[in-house]
Amino acid sequence: MVRMQKVWLAILVAAVAGGVGAAALPSAAIAAGKCDGKAKPCPLQQWMRDNAGTPMASGELAAIGKAMEKASQFGGPNMTDWAKLAKKTADDAKANKTDDVKADCKACHDAYKAAYVNNQALRNKPLP
Repeated sequence: MVRMQKVWLAILVAAVAGGVGAAALPSAAIAAGKCDGKAKPCPLQQWMRDNAGTPMASGELAAIGKAMEKASQFGGPNMTDWAKLAKKTADDAKANKTDDVKADCKACHDAYKAAYVNNQALRNKPLP
């Protein structure tokens, strides 16, 4: 009886350890070099965090202006207003209009986030 309890305990421990280990492993997509938007950020996502999010958090609007000029090149094939929105954001940042920059970012996210999230090829597209 005691031996059977030890066997079941060992099986339970192995199952829990295996489940925890599997949860810590990257998915097949990440292992294949694809982003997941969380553990492995996508190229545009990481670029935006570094070049727009960080400067916005510290109030560096001039840096955001320069970044948005470059970001105007990053839109996907169906993102028809991407360059226009990036230019407006760059212009508002250079004019030191913080509230307008925030509104511009929201407008772009509202327009393109769902399409971006649902398009794996676009999410993994290298930046120029």
